[in-house]
Amino acid sequence: MMSLSAERLIHDPREWNALVARYALDCYYEYAYFELAEEKAAVPEMYIYPTEFGILIYPYLKRTIDGTNLQDITTPYGYGGPVFIGVWSTDQVQEVRRHFLEYCHAEQIITETVRFHPVLKNDELGQAWCDRTQVIQQTVTIQLTDPIDVIEKRFSSMTRRNIKKARREEVTVRVARPEEYASFIHLYRLTMDKRQADARYYFNEDYFQQLQDGRLPAELLVAERHETIIAGCIVLYGQQFAHYHLGASDPAELAARPNHLLFAEMIRRAKHLGKTALHLGGGTTRENTDSLLAYKRSFSDLQTVFSLGTSILNPVVYEQLSNRHLKHHGSSSQDWFPLYRTPVRQLSRIRGESS
Repeated sequence: MMSLSAERLIHDPREWNALVARYALDCYYEYAYFELAEEKAAVPEMYIYPTEFGILIYPYLKRTIDGTNLQDITTPYGYGGPVFIGVWSTDQVQEVRRHFLEYCHAEQIITETVRFHPVLKNDELGQAWCDRTQVIQQTVTIQLTDPIDVIEKRFSSMTRRNIKKARREEVTVRVARPEEYASFIHLYRLTMDKRQADARYYFNEDYFQQLQDGRLPAELLVAERHETIIAGCIVLYGQQFAHYHLGASDPAELAARPNHLLFAEMIRRAKHLGKTALHLGGGTTRENTDSLLAYKRSFSDLQTVFSLGTSILNPVVYEQLSNRHLKHHGSSSQDWFPLYRTPVRQLSRIRGESS
């Protein structure tokens, strides 16, 4: 029999972060990461459910739906989802799920979107949590438990040559100063323009300011040549894992191979800081032949899966909201979830992604 007495919702940042620290959760679970969300009318909320065999910790953003008194929930850009600490069976997950759904119905929460964490692999039990889960794309992880020379020997021969070339071209890598974020932001927007990225990847100034201010354990690493920043990446640090978050480079300097040296030094840095794994993420598409995914694979052949979980909690109202969206904005991508939040001009090449 499961204990129901301690089922709780948490909104206080101090209590939230105390749980993150107590259970050594990843950086994507910190309250400050949820504050990065650019969602209007989005409230960070954490649902916890202790039992005699473990505890469920599930943070998400609760959002109002424009023009209604309805709500939906989603995990922020990045990775997260429910964490099942302890020993859980599918039946136990489903029992807790029933209690969570009672809360959702009382709050008029219509849909749920979960971006599962590829390194934690919480999508395995998450299949019992969500109505539907689907693999969005392959991602790449580097295990950092081996000595650095062993890790570097696993790089492809082409990658090792490009790292040497970057050094010959006098490229160097260092941790940036806070005021150097402006140079990175300029390069980042150039990179997004080159990739014809969706508008949601053009983060606003406040997003970068929060990273710059140190509200999250993050670093900006920059590659320099002739005293000019030509590439950079923002790395997030959890208690166990490091994550390549955002990257950018000067298109005119790619021949000097700054990104190869930047990635090599990012790996060294994460190893030096005692992290057990560095997650590089995936490509710009779902295709297994994606060029960015191939580049990341040149540093590691360990592939991890990014899965998306979706649930329609009120099918009748969901259909009404979706039809209203279609009426006002015309045809919509059937791959977007929830359908009623499909951007009016949806350019993303990662089909099946959600808002």
